[in-house]
Amino acid sequence: MNQFTQITRPIKRTYKFLLSFLKSKWEFQDYPIEFRQQQVLDLSESNYTMYPWEARIINWYWMSGDGQSKEEAYSNLKEKFDKHKLEGNKLPRPGHKVQLTFASVDRMDQYEIEAVHFFEEVLEMDYYEMFVSDKSSMYDFCWTDEILNEKYDKISEIYGVEIKDIEGLLIVDILQRIREGKGNT
Repeated sequence: MNQFTQITRPIKRTYKFLLSFLKSKWEFQDYPIEFRQQQVLDLSESNYTMYPWEARIINWYWMSGDGQSKEEAYSNLKEKFDKHKLEGNKLPRPGHKVQLTFASVDRMDQYEIEAVHFFEEVLEMDYYEMFVSDKSSMYDFCWTDEILNEKYDKISEIYGVEIKDIEGLLIVDILQRIREGKGNT
């Protein structure tokens, strides 16, 4: 963070926080926003895309948008904010620090036995040494199409199931297919 941002961030946050007491329903423009120009890394060999600009709401760090320009990042942030609001989620007070909320693990807990074996045999990791939620995906562990294709083959070889058609390649859905494919209950 540069020196200018260190000075302006608390001013923006405090200003928007104080203004928030003048109304009961907040809109996108009521939130303190900052922009960050990022060094773009060469991720051409991976499944990830990195953009030179990020716009985010101060103290609500996961509410952010990326883009090729400041304007595009701002537009993507607004789109994400509007979607969050339309889904009926409660909006935090502008300027107030928003705590990180982890995704549920309710479904993952049902497949613990399969998960332990899957992580050891397919991903070559210890399941108990990480947090895996119901939203965790193969993309979280396979950065390139080459690695992903290797894992497809390994899953097919070990478990006799195909997973390419699973939407989002969610780990929990893969484990469900493995259980159903092997006849486990």
